Amino acid sequence: MNARQTPGGMPDMSDPATIPVIAIGGSAGALEPLEAFFQNAPVENGWCYIVVQHLSPDYRSMMDSLLSRRSSMNICHIEDGLALAPNTIFLNKPNTTSVVTKHGIFKTTPYRSDAKLPHLPIDALFRSLVSRSPQNTVAVVLSGSGGDGSIGGQLLHAAGATVIAQTPSEAAFTSMPRALMALGVADHVSLAGDMPELIAGALNAPPDGDGPRMSGDASRTIMTLLERQHHLDIASYKSISVNRRIHRRMSLRGEQSLETYVKKLESDPQLLDELYHDLLIGVTEFYRDPESIKALRKEVIDPLVARSAADRPLRIWVPGCSSGEEAYTIAIEVSESLRAAGQSPDFRIIATDIHRRSIDIASAGAYPVSAFDKVDPELTDRYFRREGDTYYVEQRLRQKIIFSVNDVLSDPPLLNIDLISCRNLLIYLRQDAQKRVISMFLFGLRQNGVLMLGPSETLGKLSEDFEVLDGRWRIFRKVTANRPFSASFVSDRMGLANRLNQPQEPQHPHTISLATSSTSAVLRNRDALIKGYNSLLKRHAPSSILITANGEVLSWFGSAAAFIDTKNNLADWTVDEIVHPDLHTVINVGVEKLRTGETIPLTRAVQIDLGEGRVEQCTVFIEPLDLNEHPILILVRVTLNDLPEVEAALTARRIDPEVSGNDAQILSKRVRELERDLKFTEETLQHITERLEASSEELQASNEELQASNEELQASNEELQSSNEELHAVNEELITVSAEHERKIELLSVLNRQTESVMEILRIGTIFIDNDMQITRFSMLIGNWFGLERHDVNRKVSVIGPRMTFCDLPTAAQRVMKSGTSEFFFGQHENVTLRVEVHRTTGAHAPSIGDGVVAIFRQGDDIRHDG
Repeated sequence: MNARQTPGGMPDMSDPATIPVIAIGGSAGALEPLEAFFQNAPVENGWCYIVVQHLSPDYRSMMDSLLSRRSSMNICHIEDGLALAPNTIFLNKPNTTSVVTKHGIFKTTPYRSDAKLPHLPIDALFRSLVSRSPQNTVAVVLSGSGGDGSIGGQLLHAAGATVIAQTPSEAAFTSMPRALMALGVADHVSLAGDMPELIAGALNAPPDGDGPRMSGDASRTIMTLLERQHHLDIASYKSISVNRRIHRRMSLRGEQSLETYVKKLESDPQLLDELYHDLLIGVTEFYRDPESIKALRKEVIDPLVARSAADRPLRIWVPGCSSGEEAYTIAIEVSESLRAAGQSPDFRIIATDIHRRSIDIASAGAYPVSAFDKVDPELTDRYFRREGDTYYVEQRLRQKIIFSVNDVLSDPPLLNIDLISCRNLLIYLRQDAQKRVISMFLFGLRQNGVLMLGPSETLGKLSEDFEVLDGRWRIFRKVTANRPFSASFVSDRMGLANRLNQPQEPQHPHTISLATSSTSAVLRNRDALIKGYNSLLKRHAPSSILITANGEVLSWFGSAAAFIDTKNNLADWTVDEIVHPDLHTVINVGVEKLRTGETIPLTRAVQIDLGEGRVEQCTVFIEPLDLNEHPILILVRVTLNDLPEVEAALTARRIDPEVSGNDAQILSKRVRELERDLKFTEETLQHITERLEASSEELQASNEELQASNEELQASNEELQSSNEELHAVNEELITVSAEHERKIELLSVLNRQTESVMEILRIGTIFIDNDMQITRFSMLIGNWFGLERHDVNRKVSVIGPRMTFCDLPTAAQRVMKSGTSEFFFGQHENVTLRVEVHRTTGAHAPSIGDGVVAIFRQGDDIRHDG
C-alpha cells in the first residue's frame, strides 16, 4: 500500500508533510498556461498546488480572481507559518522568497536590498522540496524568461520526483522550459492542459518496491543493452537503486509490464537513453555544501599551494564530475588560493564522467544565471562573463581543466594525483565496487595526497591507509607510500565495447561453440608461448641492459636488475636516471662510439660501489644488436670478473682495466661538441632575449594603455549589466502585470456585453451625467431610442439629450444634483410608455462613475406610475 495514502486510498490530509505537492513555476507568459492547467486540474484529489511567479514589487496581482474562474478550489496567498493544505492553490507574494519545510510549513523571507538580481524564487521553492517524499512531489516549469527553476528541477529529478516542462511551441517565452530540458531532467514535455493527467499518473504510480520484480532474464537483458549501447557496468550499482530507477521510468511511461518495457527498450534507443540518463544521477552545483568547500580550501588547497613547486603542477582529479560545476568550483578555489599567496604555480584538473552528454555540457562551460545562486558575485565577475541569461567560463579558468569520458569502475586510474574529489558516487555502488574504486584512488594518489568523499561515504577496509583531516566532510590524507596494485584494476569489462559492437552473424550453436573453443586454444597457446619466453630469458639470458642510441632504457635481464633503480623515478627510464652511476661513463663512451659509426663491440672493466662497503669488479660489454651504421638498439652486458668465462674473455681480448686514453679523447671530443652547441644556443638566446626585451617594452606600454581603457570599459560594463538586470526583472514583472490587465479588460468587456443584453431583455436604458451636465456614458437601448452615437459622449445633455414632453431631463438633472433627492417621471414618448428615474451618484459608492446623476428609462405598457 502506498505510504502516502490512507487505507481508503486518498492522501493523508491530516499531515501537511505527506500531502502531495505540485509546485508550479512561471514568469512572463505564464497566465494562459496556468488557466489551461487549472481548467483540467482535479479539485478533490487532495493535492496542494503552489504557484510561484516573478511579480512586480509594488503591484497587487489579480491572479487569485483570474484562477477562481477556472477552478473551484480554495485560493490563498502564502503567509509565513502557514501549513500546506489539500485541494488548495497557494500563490506567492511580491518581494518574498517562499520555501516549504520538511514538516510542510511555509517559510517566507523578504528580498534583501543587496541581493543579486534577478531573484530566483522558483529555484528556492524547488530546492526546499527535495527533502520531501519524491513520490508525493511534482515540479512544473511554465513559460518565462531566464533559467529560474532549472537548478531546483535538477535536484528534484535526482531525488526521484517528477519534473514536467511546458512544450516550447506553446510557451510564449521558452527560456525557462528550455533551460530545464537542456539539463536533461524533464521527465515530460507537455501542453499545460495535459499536465494534470500526467501528474495523476505519477502520483498514483506504485511506490518503490511495489512494482514488478526484476526477473533474471529481464535484468540480464537490460544489463546487456546498457553495456552494448552505453558501456555502463550496471552490475556494480546497488540493485535497489537500479530497480527504483527502472520502475520510475516505467511509471513515467505508463508501463505496467516489465517484459513489455524490456521489449520497448530493445527497439527504441530513445527509451534506453532515458533509462541510462536516469541511472546516472547527475546532481551537482556550484559550491554545493559551501561549508565543505571552505573546509577543503583550509585543510587541503591552501597547504598544497604553500608546498607546491613551480616545476611540478598540482594534479587534481574529479571523477563523476557530471556537468562540471564541482570541477569549476575547485578550480576557482585553487586559483583564489594561488592569488592570495601571490604564487603562480601551474595546476591541472582532470574531470571525468561516464556520461558523454554531461561531459559536453561541462566542456562548453555555459550555465544559466540561476546556477550561481551560491557563488560570490565577486568570483562570478572574475571567472565568468555574462551574455544575456547565460554565464560563460573565462578562458583562463577553462584552460586549467580537462574534461574526458572515463568510467571509474573499469578504466585504469590516473597517477600522481594530489587531490581527488569524488562526492556522492560511492553511495550508489555495491560494496565490492566501492572497494575497487577506493583502491584505485589509493593507487593514483601521491604520498600525502588527499581524497574527499561525500558526507555519507566511508573508506571501508582501506581506512588504515588514510588519516582523517575532516571527519564531517570526509576529507582524508594518504599516509602509506605503497601503491597496492590489484588485478581488479584491469577490469574484465575492458574491451567490452569493441566486442559488443562487432557485427553478430547468426550461426548454428555448435559453430559458435567451436569458434569459441578455437579462439580459446589460440589464446592459451599464445599465453603459454609468452610464459615460455619469460622463463627462458630468466634462466639463460645474460645479465644485461637493453637501451636505445638515445640513452633510453627499454628493459633489463638477469642480475642486471641490481644496477637498476626505478623507485625514485617512474616516468623517465634513461641511463642517467635509473642505471647505477658507476656505469654512466662506460655506457656513454660505448654509445658515442657507436653513434660515430664504429660497430666493434666495446669491452671495459669497471668498479661498482654497491654501498655498505661492497665494491664489485665487473666487465661491461657494449655491442649493437643491429649492424647498421647508426644502430638503434644497444645491449649492455654486465658480468662479474670472478667468473671463469669472464677471465678467459679478458685474457683473449687483452682488456686494460683502466679507461684508455682513447675513451677520454672520445668523451673530450663529445664535451667540446656539446660546449660548442651550448655556446651557439646561448648566443642565439641572447639575441632573442634582446629582441624580446625591446618588444616587451613596447608591449608593456601598449598594455598599460589597454589596461586603462579596459578598466574604464569594465566599469561601464558593470553599470550597464546592473541596469540590464534591473530592466530585465522589471520587464518580466510588467509582462505579467500586462497579461493580468489584458485578461481583466477582457472579463470586463464580457461583463459589459452581458449587462447590455440583460438590460435589453428588461427594456431598461441608462444615461450617466457628470457635474458639468455632460453625458459620460449611455446604454445601447438609449442610443437606439433617442438616436445617440458614440461621439455624443462628453457632450452637454441640454444639446443632444433626449427631449420628452413630460420630462425636461437637463433641468431635472440639475435639481437632483443640488438636492440629492431622486425624481420620477411617467409619460408617452413617440407612442411608447416611458418611466424616467433620475438619481444622484457619488464617487464613494461608484468610483468608476464619479459624482453626477444617472437617468434610468423603463419602457413598457405594464409600467406602473409609482412616482
